[in-house]
Amino acid sequence: MFSRKFLLVFSLPVLLCFNAFGQQVKTDTVNKQTSKSLFVNAGLLYLSDLTYAGRKDPSSSPVLLPTLTLISRKGFFVSAIGYFDLNGGKTPVEGLSVTPGYVFSFDKAKQYGGAISATKYFITNSSPIILSSFNATIDGQLYFNPQNIAKFTVAASYRSGKQNENDIINDVELSKEIQVTKSGKNNKDGFKITPDVTLYAGTQTFTQPADSSKSVINSILTPSSQTTSQQTKQYNLLALSGSLQLTYVVKTWQINFAPYLIKPYNTNQSGLYFLFTTGVNVTF
Repeated sequence: MFSRKFLLVFSLPVLLCFNAFGQQVKTDTVNKQTSKSLFVNAGLLYLSDLTYAGRKDPSSSPVLLPTLTLISRKGFFVSAIGYFDLNGGKTPVEGLSVTPGYVFSFDKAKQYGGAISATKYFITNSSPIILSSFNATIDGQLYFNPQNIAKFTVAASYRSGKQNENDIINDVELSKEIQVTKSGKNNKDGFKITPDVTLYAGTQTFTQPADSSKSVINSILTPSSQTTSQQTKQYNLLALSGSLQLTYVVKTWQINFAPYLIKPYNTNQSGLYFLFTTGVNVTF
């Protein structure tokens, strides 16, 4: 039930329903007609490289994310994510995050809506994953999907760092869910593909060394680096991400695979880089 935001993306965990992940796999079963007032979604997600807003930590590693989310019919949810480093370290458990939030829509057809959430991170300072410098984030998004032609999403995230380094990240996303095969009740099951393009922008903490005219990123990419030079904040284009999410739905189960190509900007990283996610989740 997560999309690019947490990973990417985004950022996210139900905006994830979200990010955040990007942050940042979406759940259809919540919208089905039922008398239940509370849904539970459990999942397991593998990320070949955890990123944030298209930024990749050179020391980052593949991670395994067990997830558990409680969702009410009225749109309130609380989600927990565990982080397991798969590089074979002595302490593979890096920590967890907890996200309460609210998903809403402006119309009965759910073609216009959004979500708001806040995430608290409990990740060890020595962790190699890029989220180790995070203290908390506040996230919000609005989406527009008229007549189910294409979905346009705008989102914003305020990040609080452990070293009092705060950043604002924005993204715009264009996606289209295509039902390739249909089965099950109301033809909601089957195979889907979702092409997606996301553009990220925001502030980052840059360091200007005393003996160099070049700026290097010092916040998210190298949270443990030490420097006495002056830091400045700039709002810049961060990254362009393209993905093709493949989803197979069987009743309340979903199996997902998504390859990503990401082009970072205004950083010492160069060229495109590739990563992928795969996972399974169930709603009951």
